[in-house]
Amino acid sequence: MKIASKQYAESLYQAVQNKNDSRIKDAIKIFFQILVQNNDLSKADEIINEFVKIWNKENGIIEAGVESAKTLDNNIIKLLNNYIIKLSGAKTVILNQKINKDILGGVIIKYGDKILDGSLRMRLGELRRSLVI
Repeated sequence: MKIASKQYAESLYQAVQNKNDSRIKDAIKIFFQILVQNNDLSKADEIINEFVKIWNKENGIIEAGVESAKTLDNNIIKLLNNYIIKLSGAKTVILNQKINKDILGGVIIKYGDKILDGSLRMRLGELRRSLVI
């Protein structure tokens, strides 16, 4: 019987949850021995990605992306971070910034399955469409 990466990740999460460092180390060692025994070591990257998703969800952490035409200063990043926490209800946000000169100005925020497009490019497109009608 093949075990899905998500099942492995859930098992690993259960094994390390509320454990001290020594017990976590032992659990991870045993976990990887099981992967080797089941010939599933090739799934390790996928399992780790699934584990991170589970860990983040259980601990109120979300990953978000912000696209802007130029590098944002720390004050703006803090404001965006707080804004995403307020919108999502998360405790912590891991914010990844990406430079995209095509958006011209403003920002595009992505988290979970949501996209908030506050880019100048999108606003100009809306204006153009409203003028054509």
